[in-house]
Amino acid sequence: MTGTISTQMDHTFYNKKLRYFKEIVEKILELKIDNKTRKFEYVFARSCYYYLCRKYTTLSYQKISKTLNKNHATVMHGLKELPYIIKHDKRCNKLFNQIVSQVDVNHFEDKTNKTIERLVRDHNYFLIKNSELQNYIDKLEIKLNKLRSENQEMKRVIYIMADND
Repeated sequence: MTGTISTQMDHTFYNKKLRYFKEIVEKILELKIDNKTRKFEYVFARSCYYYLCRKYTTLSYQKISKTLNKNHATVMHGLKELPYIIKHDKRCNKLFNQIVSQVDVNHFEDKTNKTIERLVRDHNYFLIKNSELQNYIDKLEIKLNKLRSENQEMKRVIYIMADND
């Protein structure tokens, strides 16, 4: 159960970051990166988005690709081609540097270097969840004991009935 909660918290953490990256790219390049087109400016914009996702998160190519309904190989290819684009196209180089400079890394608390407040909040959250789970386990143990008792009674009745035959 803890794994599920941790995954939900990771999901929220990364969704916030990904929305932030997408907003920066779309604002600077003045286009919607999830438009389904192969026009160069969109391909370049998506590559910039992929770059930010890989640089500032630990998400896999597959997870990044899902955010824009693409294939993981598309993300890999976009990241592979990005250095050549920014090297040979001065306009793209300028835009890329503008995008990267807009990213405020301090805007997010690092997932591995959490603040004390975040750790305390997470600790309290897990204490509450632990208490809820303990209550659930206690209820299940009561049910289990009741079923065992009924099972013993049924075995006794069956044994008696078998002796009477």
